[in-house]
Amino acid sequence: MTTATAQRLEIRPLEARGENPEIYPTLARLFADAYPISRITTPEALASSAERIRSGFDPGTSYVIAMRDAVLVGAMRLYDYRMNVHGRDALTGGVGSVAVSLAHKRQGIARALIAWYLEHYRRRGAPFAILHPFRLDFYRALGFGYGTPGHRFRFTPASLRVESARGLVRFLGPDDCDALVACDERVRAVTHGSIARHRAPTERLLADPALRYVAVEHDGAVRGFMQTSVINAPDDRLRNLDELLVRDVTYQDESYLAALLGYLRSQRDQFARVVVESQDPAFQLVSNDPRDGSGEAVMPPATHRIATTGLGMMYRILDVEAALAYLRPASRPFTLTVDAADPFVPAVGGTWTFRFAPHAAPERVAAAEPDARLTIGIADLASVVMGSLRLDDLVRYGLATVEPRAQLALVDAAFRAACPPQCTTRF
Repeated sequence: MTTATAQRLEIRPLEARGENPEIYPTLARLFADAYPISRITTPEALASSAERIRSGFDPGTSYVIAMRDAVLVGAMRLYDYRMNVHGRDALTGGVGSVAVSLAHKRQGIARALIAWYLEHYRRRGAPFAILHPFRLDFYRALGFGYGTPGHRFRFTPASLRVESARGLVRFLGPDDCDALVACDERVRAVTHGSIARHRAPTERLLADPALRYVAVEHDGAVRGFMQTSVINAPDDRLRNLDELLVRDVTYQDESYLAALLGYLRSQRDQFARVVVESQDPAFQLVSNDPRDGSGEAVMPPATHRIATTGLGMMYRILDVEAALAYLRPASRPFTLTVDAADPFVPAVGGTWTFRFAPHAAPERVAAAEPDARLTIGIADLASVVMGSLRLDDLVRYGLATVEPRAQLALVDAAFRAACPPQCTTRF
């Protein structure tokens, strides 16, 4: 699909073969400028980045470029994902590495790229789109709703609770990719919001010398794992202040989590703190002392800081009827008219009436007298369908309305998720 989205702007996929070889170093430079955190500052690093792009056409991923008058002015990378939505898999389009040339800022190129991406996945029948935002306000204006907050906990290793641990702990390497993916898939099948792993990037992570994948094995299978890496003390003169960063904590039950925590506890002679990233707001319960070591009272005199919190993943609906079909059955039957505004992609917005029932997902009905009417923006509707925000909270803060108001509890319960979406996939 090639789309002229602005004057003389051509957006198209980067082909796996037959491209002008000069496109790869130019694209690497574009990404290096857009993401200085990548620290690509030498000719060697730039050449290595260009080669990774040239050879990095993993299955289920693609690069898309924006050209103006034969000049590369923007790019992004797309990801085909399978996401667990309330227990069923949905094709979901991910986007990352959205970059605009420094010489072409403020010309609508990023918006044009996102419009192309959304239309690409709409044509393919994906109900949802997802991304990690560089700016929450920019993507919210384009119809993406807030996801589940993430937390960074800092524990002293000795404070971690390891009761009822089961299994043997070992390190994973590239040859263990199948075992890791199999464990991840077992957990993903019961985890709303979780995304199926792509094999190629998983193999690269397992081979990365800066990372250690620690697993717990039981009955001949991997039952849990986590990614660890070292955060060095800010000054080489400071001894015993290194921290161990823990990401992607995945486990089949609490006994395997306890085994992983046992490994972290055993590192107390080497690391001052264990830094764990988690979307579970109750994760502080793994520690007998959840204070993060800052000594800060968040709301003085005695509200101890136990974590730092941020918003990352954002969700967007590409087809309202298809998205609502993933909701679980309602507690009792009722009819709801949904009025969803979508200024960025008007074709997604509109007004529909759905029949909610105890033994089936919501079903669109042609003509019926509704019991209630929900008026909401497409971004907030995405958050409500995914369960990262509650409808009654949106109504309370004036971001949605339910009329008559007496039906709010009924409508809120029909959208309420058993748990917020959980996703550790980075892209």
